[in-house]
Order: sequence, then C-alpha cells, then structure tokens
Amino acid sequence: MSKDWKLSALSLLCCLGLACDTPPVGPSTPRGADPSATLRIGEKIQVSLSDLPTGNIGADLAIGDDGKITLHLDQSFVAAGKTRPQLEAEIRSRYVPNFYSKITVTVKQEDRWVYVGGFVRTPNRYPYTPGLTLLKAISVAGDFSEFGDKTKVTITRGATGAEEIVDCKAALKNPKLDRPLFHDDRVYVPRRYF
Repeated sequence: MSKDWKLSALSLLCCLGLACDTPPVGPSTPRGADPSATLRIGEKIQVSLSDLPTGNIGADLAIGDDGKITLHLDQSFVAAGKTRPQLEAEIRSRYVPNFYSKITVTVKQEDRWVYVGGFVRTPNRYPYTPGLTLLKAISVAGDFSEFGDKTKVTITRGATGAEEIVDCKAALKNPKLDRPLFHDDRVYVPRRYF
C-alpha cells in the first residue's frame, strides 16, 4: 500500500471516530450527546459508575433546584452549568483515590425535545439540537400551514413557563429577531383569521 493511501484511510477512520480518542461531533453524534452542551436545573441524567469492586452502580437523577446531584456514598456534586465531560471528570476525581483505585464515570443526558404545535404542517415533538431557533423549528415541522398566523407565534419556555410572542414575518426579514429555543420549549402557531 502506498503511504498516501494509508494516510487517507487513517484520516477517514479518525473522522468517523474509529481511530482517535475523541468522538466525532456533528450530524453523526447521537441526540443529546453534544459534549459542549451545559446541564441545566431540572434536566434528567443517568450516571453510571463502573469498575467498582462491588459491581456497577447506576442512577437516574434529575438535577435539583440547587443545581446539585447526590451519588454513591452520599457524595454531592454541582451539575448545573457544567458539560458532561466536566461533570464526569469531577465525579472521577472525588471517588479516585479517596474511595476507589479505579472508576469509570458515564453521564448520559436524556433525549432533548422541543414541541411545535398549532397551525404548522406537521405538529409534533422534535429533537433539540444546540443552535435551534424558532424559524428552524417551524421549518422542521413542515413550515406554517395556510391557516397559520406568522405574526403571533408563542414560545413557552420549558424551564420557567414564561411566554413570548414573536412576529415570524418580521424575523424572516431580519434574522436578528429570530429567537433561540432550548430543550422542553413549546412553540404554538395560532390560527390566522382573514
């Protein structure tokens, strides 16, 4: 085999995440697996502690109002505002070497969703991805139906319940008016009256 061919094959394997230590981030990354996404209060996560002499320990947790989670041996960690890799590193450093000589920590976020309803072509829940905006979510839902009112679209924030009315007609002309969405947000397009 030529040296160029080997280099090309290695580059391809690395892009696919098969020949390097860091997983690929992008369209092939599973939903909710974006390592740069920060954890938020109320979010549900799964924490798995493995390589323990007593066997694996798993926990399904919701991040509390104080931003904390409590794990094995009554160890408390601030999770809100951290990324999954940051939280994993903190958990590992607390347990090793204080309690165990080796531990593997895995933190998984549940799938994140936004809900788009009302007068769009395909109302449904859709996977949340970082960078999702109101106009993008409506586009994913098949765009406005012929009866959808583009000037009075409601966003209900999942974290706080606060409501915001957005004029999507104006946002189409001026992208600065397009609003970012976060997981568990609800979008409702009302009926337009002629």
